[in-house]
Amino acid sequence: MSWLKTIFDFGRGKVNETGEAIANDPRVAIAAMEQSIRDADSKQGQARSALTDVMAQERLTGKSVADLEAKMAEYEGYAVQADSKGDETLLMEVVEKIAGIETELVTQRAIQAGMAEQVNNLKRTVAETERNIKSMKTEIKTIKATEYAQQAAMEASAKYSGASSDTRRAAERMKRIKENQAHRKAKMEAAQELEQATNGEDLKAKLAAAGIGAATPQRDDILARIRAKQG
Repeated sequence: MSWLKTIFDFGRGKVNETGEAIANDPRVAIAAMEQSIRDADSKQGQARSALTDVMAQERLTGKSVADLEAKMAEYEGYAVQADSKGDETLLMEVVEKIAGIETELVTQRAIQAGMAEQVNNLKRTVAETERNIKSMKTEIKTIKATEYAQQAAMEASAKYSGASSDTRRAAERMKRIKENQAHRKAKMEAAQELEQATNGEDLKAKLAAAGIGAATPQRDDILARIRAKQG
């Protein structure tokens, strides 16, 4: 059936309709696939409706066959009775009637067999198509989930890349600030050392450390002096 081709080849058909846009734009491709699935669902509904009609007709034909079989059995009984009475003329009329019923019965049985085969074929086709549509729906969900995940990953990667770049620049600035601070500290220490050397304080500090020059009052000496005054 032509509608099956639409179902099975929906992707290729939509690409041919809209050209390279579908192939290159995931959003367009996904929308086209979803529309194709909706079209397939619609045609599947039509197929089920047609199958229902054929099944109903097959049942009606089966009822006609059953009615004809019952009618033929009835007239065969009449034929037996006519034959037992020796009424040859009546018997032949009944036989003629049975022949007509049998001819119609053969026709109806052939129609019913053909319809039964059609019903079986349609049932298989509808069931197979239903499975394909369900598979397509699952596939489109997977495709959409993958697309969304990849888009999110790409956006996160882009933001992370920008953040990493900012972090590197900040670290470089902090490093330069620390280097400048260390340099200023070294200059300040050098200036202080130079000033002490110029004023002689550096030499006095060295003499005091060697015990030369003015002695610095010690705590024990002060305490001894105070106690001596009290005595």
